[in-house]
Amino acid sequence: MTLLDRAGSTPVTRDVWREVLAADPDAVATQSPEWMDCLAARGYTDASRLYVLADGRRLVLPLAARRLAGVTLSEESWPYGWGYGGAVVEGGDLTAADARLVLDDLRARPAVLRAVVPMPLRGQVWDEAAGPDVARVRYTSQVVDLAVGWDQLWEKGFKRQARNSVRKAEKFDLDVRREDGTTASGPDGRGLAVFRDLYAQSVDRWAADRGQPLPLARRLAARRDRPGQVAAAAAALGERCVVWSVLRDGEPVAVNVVLQAGASGATGDGPGGHAVGWMCAMDTTGIARETLATYLLHSLAIRDACEHGIRWFHMGESDAGSGPEHFKRYFGAEPVSYAALRFERLALSRAEHTARAAFAAVSKLRRSS
Repeated sequence: MTLLDRAGSTPVTRDVWREVLAADPDAVATQSPEWMDCLAARGYTDASRLYVLADGRRLVLPLAARRLAGVTLSEESWPYGWGYGGAVVEGGDLTAADARLVLDDLRARPAVLRAVVPMPLRGQVWDEAAGPDVARVRYTSQVVDLAVGWDQLWEKGFKRQARNSVRKAEKFDLDVRREDGTTASGPDGRGLAVFRDLYAQSVDRWAADRGQPLPLARRLAARRDRPGQVAAAAAALGERCVVWSVLRDGEPVAVNVVLQAGASGATGDGPGGHAVGWMCAMDTTGIARETLATYLLHSLAIRDACEHGIRWFHMGESDAGSGPEHFKRYFGAEPVSYAALRFERLALSRAEHTARAAFAAVSKLRRSS
């Protein structure tokens, strides 16, 4: 392996990055240079790395850096909340040896924190490549295999609960709209506005559930700015960012944001590529539950991915045995375990865990008082 670290090679030129991305059948939208543009708008610097492997294949590691006063604080692929990173490689056959070379390079980088959050279906390769000095943050994602096509998935993959709920939802007078990044924020678009409204409702509900002071919850939410992230993704990805929204009597009920990439079904080679269910929100007044709108939106998003020749639909991370995990299983999702990998010069993971445990304890105390 040769690491190209000459002037102009790090960060990777966009033409090369796009060529490698297009040559990897397992690439996801969050590994694109346009996704890096979203992070750049939030203060991150493009630190992407280009490698040439022994057999001549090129490999690109998307990487976003945080720098302060000339000091590199972090280099991550990607930061928390920004989806799946990890390497894209020509031909798509990422081996443990390839991943190990990338991790060895990251290990030597000067940043305080260096991290990789791989696409879950490649998680085992990265975990195998990582040594004992790598901190692992374990996750479980739920993924639907769309290879059988929509008709078979609906009849055999979806549980009866999902099919019945979708049929009931279709009987309500719901205004459902599919938009992409080119239209969702336009003069006639509504998807981004619906997300902003429903996300604000969710923040207030989460604060109540956790026993968290509402002003604090809103400040933290404003700092994360999930609506701003969605708007940036829509602008950067265009047609690859799909926003599903539903209204009832003009009131927002639910919204899903799905990122699509890599469909190869149109070539006759069978379904390929990935759709990532990235962000979602629903109203807190009970209309979404009454109308079963979330079942309808997930069904439509999955059907849309099937019709676009997508092979895998990622429904996101959920704790084993939780309500969200059970919900996703209704649509045929299967659990996929993987780990985010972190090199830390300070005990950051332990500090984060301690802070979250302390926050959970305070919230529990507030709820019981």
